Amino acid sequence: MLKICHFVSYYLPVTQNWIYSQLIHNKECEAAVLCQRLVNPKQFPFDNVHPICQSSGLGSIPKRLTHKIFERYPFKPHASVIEKFKPDIFHGHFLLESWRNYRIVKKFNIPLVTTCYGQDITSLPRKPFWAARCKKVFELSRAFIVEGEHMAGTLVDLGCPREKIDIIKLGIDTAKLTPQTVEGNNVRPPDAANKIKILFTGLNREKKGAVYAVKAFIKALSITNADLELHLLGDGIYREPMEKILTDAGVRQKVIFHGMRSISEYHKILGGTDLLLAPSIHATDGDTEGGAPVVVIEALCAGVPVVGSKHCDIPNIVSHGSSGLLSDERDVDALARDICILSENPPLRIGMGASGAKYARAEHDIAKQARKIADVYRACL
Repeated sequence: MLKICHFVSYYLPVTQNWIYSQLIHNKECEAAVLCQRLVNPKQFPFDNVHPICQSSGLGSIPKRLTHKIFERYPFKPHASVIEKFKPDIFHGHFLLESWRNYRIVKKFNIPLVTTCYGQDITSLPRKPFWAARCKKVFELSRAFIVEGEHMAGTLVDLGCPREKIDIIKLGIDTAKLTPQTVEGNNVRPPDAANKIKILFTGLNREKKGAVYAVKAFIKALSITNADLELHLLGDGIYREPMEKILTDAGVRQKVIFHGMRSISEYHKILGGTDLLLAPSIHATDGDTEGGAPVVVIEALCAGVPVVGSKHCDIPNIVSHGSSGLLSDERDVDALARDICILSENPPLRIGMGASGAKYARAEHDIAKQARKIADVYRACL
């Protein structure tokens, strides 16, 4: 069995739950995780996790400053774990983490695999010093994993050799998501109030398109007779501005802010959703999804059609007219129109949900994707 040492920043934000799926579903590998500090360890239980900073107290300040100022970790804490674990492969999740562990990789001369997810290859290279750091990681890493053709092209444009890049779609635990629709039939009990529930996640980053989601919802309310209800999941800098926009438009009562929720609570909310809004955009600082948001894949798996934008690899995940409706970035009118089309046409909505569930369960099952990742490890050896 291969022994893999994973590099992550924190173990583990809810928004990076796909990393946990890779850890527990890769039956061909034994894993250890090296990180800066623990976040949500009870929600993502895993025995072999080694944080540099056990807490955020005063004793951890020097280590956290080393990480903050030099964008690297202290050498000894990780090195001692590696000497005991004796991994066959290092796996950096985000190009940033591969760089932070650059000295470790050079010292132990163990093959490095890097998975890129979005911000690490879009806005990060714009910062001082990072273009040169990226090139060093391109030289050091044996292989790069990305989720789609768009992200692969972005990596190549930055100078990564194309022959080092493997495209492996993000895997999700399909067993945890029950499809609402099977073969075009709705298997979810209808909402007693006949509400059309629309879900949006992403109040923390500009690239998620919160402004366009909220404005499209407001416009859709003005042009449809359907009873729409918007559910906003998560938290961040866009929560208060969105509340103000909704209040000023006089529709705040049509919106539910759920705040941060656990994965199981999120899955329950998703299971009661009729539409997912995914109007991702290219942010002003260059940040993008890179590939496609995980919530899009999970929505399809749950039989929820997507109303979204033609952003990065979203069109490679959502089939326009088959599993959702896509429009240009920042096009509020088109988003509102597509919300209305699917809200007013239950058979179309249910059919798209069934199509999306069939695709996601065939192409994004974590067991299949984990085996492909294991094949990359073996190729590096």
